[in-house]
Amino acid sequence: MKKIIILTIVLIIAWANTLTKASESEEEQSFKQCVKDFASNMKEVRKYMMAESKRRREEQKEINLLAEIIFWENWYTDKEKIAAYRTGAVVMNRVKSPKWPNTVHDVAYQKNQYSTTEYFYTKEIPEECYEMARDIYYNGTPDVPYNVVYQATFKQGYGDWDEPINGEHFCYGEA
Repeated sequence: MKKIIILTIVLIIAWANTLTKASESEEEQSFKQCVKDFASNMKEVRKYMMAESKRRREEQKEINLLAEIIFWENWYTDKEKIAAYRTGAVVMNRVKSPKWPNTVHDVAYQKNQYSTTEYFYTKEIPEECYEMARDIYYNGTPDVPYNVVYQATFKQGYGDWDEPINGEHFCYGEA
């Protein structure tokens, strides 16, 4: 929205400056050109706003899915919510890695990954899960190394990063 306002002000100033320096016929030509420029710029602004709106909708879908993964994988088995947080970290570490799919959706629905995906959309997810998902999505997980990309009830990859939580292992792998 700020870009639209700034763009409008710039165009008005440019038009006003042109008017003060021009003769009558030049004023008309200048005004017409400013209107054309303004219309063209507004089309560009509209394209940008539409793309931004689409990006935000897609981002929200990813955050919602991340919240569901956090909930179904570890929420009720983890009083302190540490394993739930680490689950979100593993998903986002995979998304960021070139060796894994680059969206939360594709990571979640990859073959033999996150068996809980069959339960998604069947229960209301607590707001805390969405808050945790938003935090992880936007701010990352600096306390979980980038190459912790496995989570299971058994060791895998290059072994445990930290002590298992409620039988859940968070393991190193190629990122």
